Amino acid sequence: MLNSSHNWPAWLVIVGCAAGTQVLKAVLYSLTHRKLTLGVLGQSYGVPSLTSSVLTCLLVLVVMRQGWHSSQAGFALVFAVIMIHDTIKLRVATKRNRQVVFRLVESLEDAGPFHLRVADYLDPRIHHPAHVVAGIVFGSLFALAFGLTSG
Repeated sequence: MLNSSHNWPAWLVIVGCAAGTQVLKAVLYSLTHRKLTLGVLGQSYGVPSLTSSVLTCLLVLVVMRQGWHSSQAGFALVFAVIMIHDTIKLRVATKRNRQVVFRLVESLEDAGPFHLRVADYLDPRIHHPAHVVAGIVFGSLFALAFGLTSG
C-alpha cells in the first residue's frame, strides 16, 4: 500500500489517479451489468469521468504543494474549469450529432442492412454531469490520500 508520508512525484500521483479511476469504473460497471466489463478501461466517459478525475487530482495536488497563490495553481484551476466545462457542454453537442447521424442514415434507402449499426458506431458517447461530479470527488480524494508530502 502506498504511504502518504512519502514524497510521491506529481506525475505518479496523477497516473495513479487515472488508473484508479478506470479500475473503479470497471468494478462499478461490472457490478451493475453482473458480468466482467473490461471494455470500460479504455473509455474516458462513464462514472467516474476520467477527465474530471485527473484534472481535479492535478488541481488539488498543486494547491496542496504550491498553495493557492502560486501561478501553477492558477493555471491548473483555469485548465480544469475549461476542460470540465467543455466535457459537460460536449454532451449536448454529441446528442445533436447523434440525432442528425441517425436521421441521415435512416433516410438512405439503399444503404444496406447494416446502416443503423454503422450509425451506432459513429455515436460519440457522452459525459453526464453526475459522471463529472463523481470524477471530481474521486480525483480530490485521491490527491488528498496520496499527494501529501512529508515535511
